[in-house]
Amino acid sequence: MAYVDIYDSATTPDHILRKQFSVAIHNCAVDILNEDPSTENHANRIQWAKKVTQENNSPVLEAERWVWKLLENATIQSDPLNASDNDVQFVANSLANTMANGRR
Repeated sequence: MAYVDIYDSATTPDHILRKQFSVAIHNCAVDILNEDPSTENHANRIQWAKKVTQENNSPVLEAERWVWKLLENATIQSDPLNASDNDVQFVANSLANTMANGRR
């Protein structure tokens, strides 16, 4: 995929990838709210998940903040227009601790 296409998927608010990532982030947060309290980094994860699920625009804002991390995944970067929901969800779940800790 050309750099311009990757850039567009990262910076265009209504891009399909940003929409997918917003939903994936919300789903990830819901899963965290139901996870075992002994999960590593649970306190930070719960705090982040509550913010994501209790503030209406939070999944969209989180997707905007972390979309470049999503695009580090080679599969998604190779075709951001046709990334599968499963691939986007997998990456969102793998970024849970990063997002919960607020670091890039």
